[in-house]
Amino acid sequence: MRSPAPSLAPPPPPEQLGLLGGEDPDALVRRARRRWGPIATFCLFSGGDDSTVLAHRCAGHYETLVFIDTGIAIPGVETFVREYAEWLGKELVVKRSGDAYRTLVLGDERWWRRYRVEGKGLGLEAFRARDRTRHGQSEGTVRVTGYRLGYYPWGFPGIGGHGKAYARLKERRLEELIAEAKTGHPRSAAVMLLSGVRRAESARRSRYQPLTERGAGKYVNPLIDWSAAQMARYRAEQGLPRSDVAALLHRSGECNCAARGSWWEERALIKALWPAWFARTIEALEAEAEELGIRWCRWGGFDLQGNRAGEQGAEEPGPLCASCVSEQMALAA
Repeated sequence: MRSPAPSLAPPPPPEQLGLLGGEDPDALVRRARRRWGPIATFCLFSGGDDSTVLAHRCAGHYETLVFIDTGIAIPGVETFVREYAEWLGKELVVKRSGDAYRTLVLGDERWWRRYRVEGKGLGLEAFRARDRTRHGQSEGTVRVTGYRLGYYPWGFPGIGGHGKAYARLKERRLEELIAEAKTGHPRSAAVMLLSGVRRAESARRSRYQPLTERGAGKYVNPLIDWSAAQMARYRAEQGLPRSDVAALLHRSGECNCAARGSWWEERALIKALWPAWFARTIEALEAEAEELGIRWCRWGGFDLQGNRAGEQGAEEPGPLCASCVSEQMALAA
């Protein structure tokens, strides 16, 4: 990465950046520290444009950058993340999701073994319904009996499946991070995470608050009131390195679960730019899903007739999915 040494001097004053209202990021983080008294502070980092601004602008407020390897990142994303952390002079923790996406789409061997023995004459969805009737749930370990059902083959997630994809790929990694940070500390200990969520990203996010809590995880959104123009200006004025993937896709590219966004439009672009990756990561998985008879066997949560799973079940993305919202806005612009 050919870039100048990072400038960690005090950031320009709000009036120089042209900010229109909103709490100063430094003041907001200090307020969060007084409120929660965290034992550790991390900065969530995807390698996208917004996260590079967050990591640089708030560099004095956290110890470590955190990148989640979803297992389905575009080639080059993690390399950029590592180079940026080095450029910034920050420690980097990488949490890996392994084959979580593959398991979400295809299920696991435990589930399929049960289906082959117990599900004769039943379709996949009928067998899942039978499990719900008998066990009160359709996958995982039955809470009352401890019986292991295995993981159901949901197929590629559509809009309504975003929550499940987020939980499998990212939320569980954050829970691991928080648990590890709390080791040796009281159960009441708090861990603070800086996030790049901005209200200007969507109508729904306009209702987001600067400080939120999820159990021991305390989320701070220091740049919540910054506009896209202000983010771009900061990147230019500070000379921040930019990921090639972010420049091409208008998002970080660290997650390609395809549960949100205009994925049917992006498919051709990604396939053209990274054909080998797309063939082995997406198309090979599509072929396996189709062969197994999984309805939603096309990336983005589509079936063979072009219907999309969960068209009416859209939900707000998690704090680590901001770049998908930014990408949608860029495509619409």
